[in-house]
Amino acid sequence: METISFHNMIGATSGDKKNMLGKFLYFTLANLLVEKEALSDLCESMGIPYAGGNRLSVSDAFRSATGDIRERIPVTSMGESHIYLAYCRDNKRMSGVLSRELVKETLNQQTNRYEKLANISYDKEDGIFRCDNLVMDDAVDVPGCCRRAEELFELYQRCANRKQIETICTNYLRSIEATKLSITGHMYFVPRTYMDKIDIFEDFINLLGGLNRNDTPLMVNSFYIIDDEKQRAKMTEEFYAAVKKEIATYQERADYLIKSGSQSPAVMDRWVLKIQGLEEKKRHYEQVLRRELDGLDDEFSTLKFLSQELQMRSRSIRFQKAA
Repeated sequence: METISFHNMIGATSGDKKNMLGKFLYFTLANLLVEKEALSDLCESMGIPYAGGNRLSVSDAFRSATGDIRERIPVTSMGESHIYLAYCRDNKRMSGVLSRELVKETLNQQTNRYEKLANISYDKEDGIFRCDNLVMDDAVDVPGCCRRAEELFELYQRCANRKQIETICTNYLRSIEATKLSITGHMYFVPRTYMDKIDIFEDFINLLGGLNRNDTPLMVNSFYIIDDEKQRAKMTEEFYAAVKKEIATYQERADYLIKSGSQSPAVMDRWVLKIQGLEEKKRHYEQVLRRELDGLDDEFSTLKFLSQELQMRSRSIRFQKAA
């Protein structure tokens, strides 16, 4: 058994699962663009709920596509070295037309010099993507940058981006009661009850990397957390930190629904279920960590009161509509 130490957590690559507290999971998503149809099929095949979201607006797709055009070009000529940056920046706005300009910036000089190389635009009325006023340049492949911007524009409209895929991952990890660790990045503790589900998630991330149109690598890995008093104390701290944030969010949302006089029983019922789920997660973690998690009793008490208020309002509205 190989032992791993990571931020005061002691883990192992293998061992008797009965002696494990759970698993430490970490992964990266990088710069993702995945065809929504392929993503939906992958999620369905693995039993992971799909949340593809709506089609990205042309404005967001145009800004994302042109924003991805960024090249750093070092050039040495006649004994002199220069570094150029080619990228898109905003220019004059026109009604009904999305427009940015491709520029070359010369670095490492007292005053950086900017040269406009092309105008890239999309007319919402005729639906045509255009590249005009191209200036040929020895260092920058101007036509290539324009073609890449148009290709990305089409991709962004039919693909799920990193944020949408992150939502799918977060929803799945929430379903297996994973707790996000305070360490920066996508790092989670998954209690031993759901450790087997991590294999599905790791396969999902690995297969997702093969579908990524940006060809940026994804990484996913996990290891067991040894069940001892030190690790239980560490995970208790992490649980408190993560759940305190969730409670604050739930309290804020429930309070808003009550004060705004929401007339949607479905919305209120959904938040009641979310609160109940958080209470069930607390009870489950008490069993896993073998201790009373009473450090947030006051916050949970307030949350329960708000949940009861939402339930009463929901029932009252449903009763009035049925009468």
